[in-house]
Amino acid sequence: MAKKIPDELKEAILQLPEKEKDKLLIRLIGKDSTLIKKLRHQLLEDEVDMEAMRNELIKGATSLFSREDFHHWTYTPGLLMMVLRDFSGAIGRHVKITKDKYGEVILLVLLVNLPFRKQFAILYENQHRADKFADYVCKKAQTALKKLQKLDRDYYLEFDKDVNEMLDHLKTYPPTSRLMSTYNLPATWEY
Repeated sequence: MAKKIPDELKEAILQLPEKEKDKLLIRLIGKDSTLIKKLRHQLLEDEVDMEAMRNELIKGATSLFSREDFHHWTYTPGLLMMVLRDFSGAIGRHVKITKDKYGEVILLVLLVNLPFRKQFAILYENQHRADKFADYVCKKAQTALKKLQKLDRDYYLEFDKDVNEMLDHLKTYPPTSRLMSTYNLPATWEY
């Protein structure tokens, strides 16, 4: 947690020679890996790199959920949700580093769609154990829709298919269909 620097110390730091300040700055930045990634992105990378990072996240998550042995190491929607939380953390780190609002919506919609696309059997076989999972994906769907509304309307056409797929999954899966009104999720998304 950041501590407030006393005014007298702040003034003394500002009086240091430039070379000394630069050394201190580099040392401090070196202690924060997220800040290093953020600065690297801001100073050395461009839109193409951000898109590559986003695509790498998509590829990794899709690969994980497509594993044939997935069923053998996770038998319940609750454990499936733990995988989703890891992916959600990766999304958060990506957005913190890149400020990729468009990509955040893509990734959040994918986060909700992947379990239904790739692990349908686990979800339907274990509906009786899906309360936390249902709550989690409905919250993520709600967040995705709120963030989507903040984007320029020109992007809406690109999201139409995936967002409506997400809502279809939620309304046809009994544990989530019961929660859709609680989270103010529409049956279909129209822009």
